[in-house]
Amino acid sequence: MHTPHIYLNGRILPAHEAAISPFDIGLLRGYAIFDLLRTVRGRPFLLAEHLERFHRSASELGLAIPVDDAEITRVIDELLDLNGHAEATVRLVLTGGVSPDGMRYDAGSPTFFILVHPFPEPPSTIYEQGAKLVLQQHFRELPVAKTTNYLTMLAHRPRADAAGALDVLYHERGLVSEAASASVYFVRDGRIVAPMTGVLHGTVGAFVLDLARSDHEIVSRDITVEEALASDEVFLTSTTRGVVPIVAIDDTTVGDAKPGPVTRELMRRWNDAVFG
Repeated sequence: MHTPHIYLNGRILPAHEAAISPFDIGLLRGYAIFDLLRTVRGRPFLLAEHLERFHRSASELGLAIPVDDAEITRVIDELLDLNGHAEATVRLVLTGGVSPDGMRYDAGSPTFFILVHPFPEPPSTIYEQGAKLVLQQHFRELPVAKTTNYLTMLAHRPRADAAGALDVLYHERGLVSEAASASVYFVRDGRIVAPMTGVLHGTVGAFVLDLARSDHEIVSRDITVEEALASDEVFLTSTTRGVVPIVAIDDTTVGDAKPGPVTRELMRRWNDAVFG
């Protein structure tokens, strides 16, 4: 994450000078939220949508964002210009701030920082050949908030890597919810099914579904693991990856084990709409 300058609590400063208190409740208790967006041609993409979600996450945890959206936008633009990355990801992080006892926080004194670092270009093979997911039983606490708690994903990352999987697919009580770092959608008979229970609103997912509505029925409902495994197609959406075809879940092949026609069309529409 090479980045020369960051924003921390009202100041832009060299990254090596930035320091967060060891008594910050974001460190001590994981009481923190974040949001992540990318640039397109050097400028923030879907910034308003990401800020809207950032506000929702803060509200869920009772945190107060210490500056307004205009100031956040100004800081992001300044960091992008200062750091000079061709394309970048922008990470907003908000914690409860310094805690007097590790159990309480002052809602009026949060820790807020913004990181801008080089965009991690995904390998072309995941789009050309498709990717794999591994199932993991898990239900995220406060799923509508984008918290910094990625404990389950990180704990199972070695297993996913050993299986050659791109991500972990969460399920609980027989229902699929989301991937650890992406939204997931299932295609059956041309209809796109979006899991409804226990999921985080995906900014890129919403953008892609809007691109699909002219030709495909979009259904938001609970979907069982059995239905998910029997889908004609499966695809992920995320800020850093766009639209990714999924061709296997654990040892089960999805469709004919290659990117399907609906997913390929959505990949094309995404690329045309964003980069074309």
